[in-house]
Amino acid sequence: MPSLKQFQYFVRIVELGSMTRAAEQLHVAQPALGAQVRQLEEELGTPLLRRHSRGVAVTAAGQVLYERAQQIVELVAETTREMAAFQTSQQETIRLGLSPSVVHLAAADMLVRAHATMPNVSLRLVEEPSLVLFDALKRGELDMLLAHEIPDSPGVTRTPWLREKLLFATASPPDAQPMVRSSRDIVDTISLAEALETDLALPLRRDGVRRIIETAAEPLKIKPRIAFQVQSPQALKILIVDQRIASILPYGLAFPELRTGALVARRIVAPALERTLFCARTDRRLSAANEVALAELLDSVRLRLFDLLGTLATPIDSGWINLPSHLS
Repeated sequence: MPSLKQFQYFVRIVELGSMTRAAEQLHVAQPALGAQVRQLEEELGTPLLRRHSRGVAVTAAGQVLYERAQQIVELVAETTREMAAFQTSQQETIRLGLSPSVVHLAAADMLVRAHATMPNVSLRLVEEPSLVLFDALKRGELDMLLAHEIPDSPGVTRTPWLREKLLFATASPPDAQPMVRSSRDIVDTISLAEALETDLALPLRRDGVRRIIETAAEPLKIKPRIAFQVQSPQALKILIVDQRIASILPYGLAFPELRTGALVARRIVAPALERTLFCARTDRRLSAANEVALAELLDSVRLRLFDLLGTLATPIDSGWINLPSHLS
């Protein structure tokens, strides 16, 4: 009879397509992992994997086993969590990754709500750029993330939440007064062509915002005038203020400085630059009661983001209820 460990090993091998990478992630010696697969094939009486120069691929029988093994592994994990929920002192942990702009807009409110509504859940927040969070999610170091431009990937369920318009940000004139109390106060516009022909400080090339900018510039046949490349969001904003240079930023990243008057922003038009915010998570689930509380928490976070972003946000799921009035 195959063991749960063998099913777990087999699922990870298929997801990664490589015995070597699976052995590294499972912290198992590769020969021992191979022996487990051979034993599984012998017990089931059929080949499950085909080896090739780039790794492994499943046979027809292996694909059936992979689908069944996924269900078995998740069912065992869910059962274990639900049994643990009967212990009132049992704490569950969810490791949640947030991109920097989501942290600025929603992290404090999320932590307060989680503490009040999910007393048996320890919510651990990790702030990193979106692609760094996505890599951590795939490695199993995070359970869930709220981040931008997340690609489709095996073992990850992603749900698009909203489309968000980016802003053209510059340092405020010396005599300017703080005017931005909310995103609705940002009404001035600048064409994308004019923005691209301004000296800019931008993130490095791997950054999602940078890729959006360069992709949008191609049809206009304009090469962005990049004066500085900075990966740190805080360093980027300091550079804008100190060097009187411009940048293209999300509202969530710029709004502390917009409210104090250190930065001013304009909406980019013709065309607008937009990015997509996703909620993505692995197959790991909390106990049933905490899953319900988590869903309610995420709904409240989504509502808060729509409210703060105002007309800078466009809902993707038009059937989602409880939208702010300006999006209803």
